[in-house]
Amino acid sequence: MDRELYHLKKLEEIARGDSDFIHDMVVTFYVNVTSDLNHILSFKFEENWKFIGETAHKLASNFAYLGADDLHDLAVDIEKRILNDNNLTGIVEKIDQLYQQGMDMLGQVDKDFGLKNTI
Repeated sequence: MDRELYHLKKLEEIARGDSDFIHDMVVTFYVNVTSDLNHILSFKFEENWKFIGETAHKLASNFAYLGADDLHDLAVDIEKRILNDNNLTGIVEKIDQLYQQGMDMLGQVDKDFGLKNTI
């Protein structure tokens, strides 16, 4: 994989060398992001744009802490388009992109931390 899907620089700064804290936060983010991505997909099928915008807002924060910059920017774009601009042009494609790239990132986090077997 050529691109870094996430990095822990911000989390490492906050943790100040506490590897248990980093692990606990990664587990929390993994669980929350997994849940939120599944919710956003359900909301898409229901065309519940308001909840997609609100969930994208939550995801953006988690992606920022995980250093998933591209995903953060995509989540912010979705949130802004729905909640601020009411611009739904191409939104389904952006939601699908967020879901797929988010799941790819979670797959990498799982590979790096072995979370599926511990959660």
